[in-house]
Amino acid sequence: MSYQRPKGHRDLFGKELKRVEAMNAAARGFFGQHGYEEIKTPTFEFAALFDRSIGETTDIVEHEIYKFEVNKKLYALKPEGTASVLRAFIENKLSLPARFLYIWNMYRRERPQKGRYREFLQIGIELLGESKPFYDAEIIDQGKRYLELIGAKDYYIELNSIGCPQCRKAYQEKLKTYLEQQLTHLCADCRRRLERNFLRIFDCKKEGCQAIYDKAPKITDNLCGECSEHYKQVKCYLAIFGIEYTENKKLVRGLDYYTRTVFEFKHGELGAQDTIIAGGRYDLLMRELGGPDTPCTGWAMGPERLLLTMPDEVPKLQPRQVYFVVAMGEKYLQKIISIRDGIQAKGHICMLGNPDDPIKQQIKRANKAAAAYTIIYGEDEEKEGVYAVKDMKTGEQKKIPAEKFNSQIPQL
Repeated sequence: MSYQRPKGHRDLFGKELKRVEAMNAAARGFFGQHGYEEIKTPTFEFAALFDRSIGETTDIVEHEIYKFEVNKKLYALKPEGTASVLRAFIENKLSLPARFLYIWNMYRRERPQKGRYREFLQIGIELLGESKPFYDAEIIDQGKRYLELIGAKDYYIELNSIGCPQCRKAYQEKLKTYLEQQLTHLCADCRRRLERNFLRIFDCKKEGCQAIYDKAPKITDNLCGECSEHYKQVKCYLAIFGIEYTENKKLVRGLDYYTRTVFEFKHGELGAQDTIIAGGRYDLLMRELGGPDTPCTGWAMGPERLLLTMPDEVPKLQPRQVYFVVAMGEKYLQKIISIRDGIQAKGHICMLGNPDDPIKQQIKRANKAAAAYTIIYGEDEEKEGVYAVKDMKTGEQKKIPAEKFNSQIPQL
C-alpha cells in the first residue's frame, strides 16, 4: 500500500466512531446541566504558551510536544487543554466565575500503547474563579456522576494535596535531606527531576525508586496551616457527597501548574496506563499567563482509554430548563444535593450554590447562570417542610411542599 496513517494515530468509523460521539454528546448534555459552556480554541497555539504553563522541565514539554516553525514563529499542537482555555479567557476578557467544557483532539509525541495515541481525544472541564474547597469536591462529584451516567464501572479515586509554593519550598529541603544518602540508588531521570522539578520524582515507575519514596517524607504531611485546612474541608465535602476515595500521598500529577488538591480516577483493567480522569486545583496559572490572580480547578478525561472498559452503548442526555439550588449553610448541603438530583433526573440543568457563601452572593451566581428558577432551602424551609422557589424573571417567590416538589418541576 502506498500510504498509511502515521504511527500512533487511528481511523475512526462505524461502531467505534458512534461510541465516541455518544460519549461526547453525553458530556455536552451532562455538563450543560451543571452550567458549563462549551469552548473551542485553535488546534495549535504559540509554543511558549505550553512552555510557560506546563513547565519547561516536564516530560511533555521536553519530549512530547509537536512543534513547528513558520516565518520564524514557533507553534505547537495542543498537548493539553487548560492553558488554551485560560489563554482564551484572558484574551477575550471574559467574566468570572466561569465554567467551560472542552472536547478536543490533543497531540503528544509519546510511545503509542493500548488506549494511548499520539492524536487523542480529551474531554475536560475548567471552573475559573472559585477558591473554596466545596468546588474541589464538586468537580470530583461531577466526574463520578458522569462516569455513572455513561455506564463506567470498577474505577476508583485517589486524592492528595500538594500544597502551595510556600509549603513546597520548605518540603523540598526536607526531602533533599532525606534523599542525600539515596542519590546513587535513584535513576538518572529522578536525579534530574530532583533538581529541576522535584515533585515529579514520585511519578517514576521504577520499583527501586518507588521503594525509596515509600519511606520518604510526603508533601501532604508538610502542608502549611491554610493548605491543611483546605484539604480537610475538601475531604469533608467529599464525605457529604458520598464519594469514596483513597489518599495517595505520592500522587503529584505531571504538570507544574497544580496547587493543593490533586486527584485521579483509575481503572484496574488498564494496566500501567490506568488513569481515566485526572485533575486538581491550579490557582497560580492564570496570573502566570498574564491574567488576573484567579483561583481555578478542573480535570480532563481520556475517552479512548475509558472506552476499552465500557459497554457498547453510551446513553444520551438532553438538558432543558435551568435551575439553581441555594442552601443557607453547610448543614443543608445533603438536602440540596437531593434536590439537584431530582431536578436532573427529569433532564433539566441544575447547579448548586456554595452553602458557605451568603445567600445574596448565591442568588447573584444564579442570575449569572441565567437560571429560570432558584430553589432556596434553609432553617425556615426545613421547619415548614417546603422549598422556596423564586422565579428569576418575575421575582415572584412561592413555597412548594417538599413532598410535591418533584411532581411540580415541569410546571415551574
